[in-house]
Amino acid sequence: MVRVLEAGQLPQVLSPKSLAKALEAVPDPRRAHGKRHKLSAVLCLAVCAMLCGSHSLYAIAQWGRDQGAEIAKALGFRHAKTPCVATLHRIFTVLEVEEFERVLGQWFQGQGLSDREALAVDGKSLRGLHGEELPGVHLVTAYAHWAGVTLAQKGGKEQRG
Repeated sequence: MVRVLEAGQLPQVLSPKSLAKALEAVPDPRRAHGKRHKLSAVLCLAVCAMLCGSHSLYAIAQWGRDQGAEIAKALGFRHAKTPCVATLHRIFTVLEVEEFERVLGQWFQGQGLSDREALAVDGKSLRGLHGEELPGVHLVTAYAHWAGVTLAQKGGKEQRG
């Protein structure tokens, strides 16, 4: 189930301005020509959508569209319309994942995550999209229970059998 937030609720969940500011440190691998959305805004959208229960690119795109212009602006978008699933796919295909995880991990630590926090490590296999050229992946995730956040994920090709 995906939650829809009211504009006043977002700062209670996390500080989108500090998150967007932190995510500006992630290098943008895209060419300058044709960029409609700032990378930091797209990454902030993905983090917020996942914290609200979105588990796929489609769900992240839908969550962004459901939030409206005020939330889009709070996340750092210049336009009221957030990216579609195809745009998210193109961005996440070329994203420097390790750098994104490093920046996100530093931001979570800045939000009060203790260095002595117990972490759970879990593995999952995610299927690709049927009829699409998006293959499945195998993920290993480190999760901080007290903070309720995923600190890092490492992925590889989908494992079968």
